[in-house]
Amino acid sequence: MDGLHRAAYSLKILMFLLLLLSAPISANNKVTLGILVFPPHSRLDELTHKCVGRFITITEKILAEYDINVDAICAPPIRIYRMLEHADVDITINIKSTKALPKDIVFVETPFSTVSLELYGHKNAQSTKSIAAIRGFSYHGFRTKLTEQGYEFFDLPTSISAIQLFLKKRTSHLISYRSPVDYYVAEKNLKIEDDVTVLPLITVPTYYGISGRSPHLEKLQAAFDDYASKHQLKFFDEVY
Repeated sequence: MDGLHRAAYSLKILMFLLLLLSAPISANNKVTLGILVFPPHSRLDELTHKCVGRFITITEKILAEYDINVDAICAPPIRIYRMLEHADVDITINIKSTKALPKDIVFVETPFSTVSLELYGHKNAQSTKSIAAIRGFSYHGFRTKLTEQGYEFFDLPTSISAIQLFLKKRTSHLISYRSPVDYYVAEKNLKIEDDVTVLPLITVPTYYGISGRSPHLEKLQAAFDDYASKHQLKFFDEVY
């Protein structure tokens, strides 16, 4: 690290410490992570009904280093986006291109992870053009492209409900990120390889997004930036 970078890093640490010292302790050191139901990485535990998974564990570990406690809420995307708009939740993890996100959301510079988007189809229904999808997701422009090609979208609240609709053959296709599909198929011990085609569409990064109205905006941004710099992370999910 050269002198200029060392000075910039020291200034960042100083600013962060000043933020922490100026922030009220106790209740104000708790933030809310609003996360999409995206199994296995974020899901509701069937017994405790708490939001659990890798996304929550990573966030708790990072912010614990700055004495910030985390409450986690798992909910359908549209609900999370509305809560972000009103600062009912402080942070989320999302791709940048989702049009339903609040306009004033602030993304942390370091990516959180990558996700792979795929188009699934029933082999015996290739002439039909209906797609199960998540309400509010633009899918990096693929919703518009597929609609222009004559596909009809059936929108569901979560990835799992969209997957279920497709596997019941209520639609000919499913657009989904790979992780929830792999999780559901493994959990239900399903064999779909002979009946379903898979077309990879795109792989994109996800990011921490902070509500522009959150009273913890500057504190959270400083904490994430400092943690990524200190641990030389390319992605935050390297923490797991």
